[in-house]
Amino acid sequence: MRGTFVIVAMLACGGCAVLSNVTPIGDGAYMTVVRSNDVNGRVEDERLRATSQATAFCNERGAGVDVIKTVAAAPPPGQAPSAEIDFRCKPRP
Repeated sequence: MRGTFVIVAMLACGGCAVLSNVTPIGDGAYMTVVRSNDVNGRVEDERLRATSQATAFCNERGAGVDVIKTVAAAPPPGQAPSAEIDFRCKPRP
């Protein structure tokens, strides 16, 4: 019984993990930031992860995503890539 509880708790927390990076920044806008742990990672992969998080966040609310700003520049040598997406959730037509 205890094992079942642990598995259910892990699944419940795992479902929230993707959206935990989304932060309100005011005026109905949100921000999500992702960072790679790999200094050899690609900036494009991080941009896609951030976009995916924004899309999932808005989909959960029955809305589409409207990207306001994307920051995904190549990092200095020796630093892992990251990406930031500022967005709003917009009603679907």
